[in-house]
Amino acid sequence: MIKKFVNVLDYIIDIAYVLTEKNIKSEYTQTPETFLVREVLDRSALSDEGDYAVIELEKKGVDTFEALKLLARKAGIPTSNFKVLGLKDKNSRSIQYVFVKKHLLSGGIDVEANSVKARVIGYSRCKPGKSALKGNSFKIRFEASSDNDYWLAKELLREIVEHGLPNYYGYQRFGVTRPITHLLGKAVLEADSSWFASVLLRDASTLESAESVMGRMRFAFNEIMSYEKKCHSMNPVEDCGLLLNRTLGNLYVDAYSSYLFNRLLTKILDKEGGVLPEEKLPLPGCDRAPYQEILREEGIIVRRWSLFKCWERSSVLKPSEPGVRRSNGWIEIEFTLPRGGYASLVLRELFKENFRLV
Repeated sequence: MIKKFVNVLDYIIDIAYVLTEKNIKSEYTQTPETFLVREVLDRSALSDEGDYAVIELEKKGVDTFEALKLLARKAGIPTSNFKVLGLKDKNSRSIQYVFVKKHLLSGGIDVEANSVKARVIGYSRCKPGKSALKGNSFKIRFEASSDNDYWLAKELLREIVEHGLPNYYGYQRFGVTRPITHLLGKAVLEADSSWFASVLLRDASTLESAESVMGRMRFAFNEIMSYEKKCHSMNPVEDCGLLLNRTLGNLYVDAYSSYLFNRLLTKILDKEGGVLPEEKLPLPGCDRAPYQEILREEGIIVRRWSLFKCWERSSVLKPSEPGVRRSNGWIEIEFTLPRGGYASLVLRELFKENFRLV
């Protein structure tokens, strides 16, 4: 593998290696029209009866949290009653599965809106865990600049499937337009509520809109800044970071854990000369030892170790079920990734600098 940062976010979250220098010459920007993701559900989790209703949720151009708010309003129950197996991008068309106790849906849940559709497709006898999600299948399409793009796509996808990629956590884990989620997690772990509020309310990114930057400078938060608004309205003695991290299911701390994992992968690749052993690696919540040097470099004093979760993650990401098709000047690429794999890593490898993040 070759050490190469292909965009500014790579530096921020330490995604440092590519498989090859080659790339598709066309530009690719992820939009709901060019990116489809479908969860691959373990069908043994489905039954004709059970205590939990299983909802198939199809959304376009909205994130999972917003779609769940719509379902909650429709059912007349709090959003916290709905359980998802993963979060899906706003800039996508996605099909995912939502679980909720059957007795809470006395009025039904069928939704047919422009951006969100939902219907009950079956039941589950018990509350599902992450193991119910086997993976995600993806279809991406782009307008080809030449016939060479088709052959390059086939060649690169074959190499990715054969050799695999470093299983970094992708851009979405940290925020694409404002990549600060891991920094917020670091502040929560250090129990530094003032730094958390400063980063959330004031730190700007060159990738976000001028409207958002100006709104933050004036403390005039728009509808997409609900967390900033909530934090700004809190009493200064309250710990905004800890509250929001709990509300979001440990999102911030998990992002910092993911950042540390990315740094560990890059250190291993540096040490091994670009060769990555295929193995299971622990996250910091399982074993601190592999991260000691990184934590020292980070200068972090962790006061809330209990917030780190324990799980293992494969060092190598290998797609399956690959396919490349072309029609009327468009190319469609499809592949399936295991649970926890990021399609943005495959797109980064295929397009390199021509992968436009939005």
